[in-house]
Amino acid sequence: MEQDEFWILLFILGGVLLNWPILSLVSGGGETSGGPSILVYIVAVWLLIISSAYLFDRWTSN
Repeated sequence: MEQDEFWILLFILGGVLLNWPILSLVSGGGETSGGPSILVYIVAVWLLIISSAYLFDRWTSN
């Protein structure tokens, strides 16, 4: 996969995972890991996107 394709894929994936229909599935209430499940989900998705971008950038810089 080329760099341009990966960045577009990562942008679309982030947009889909942080879009309202998906967020409404998670916001059903309750707590996960001591915090509201919606916040845990948003932080987990954010970490996934950032770590994927970092690892791909390190992998392709060689």
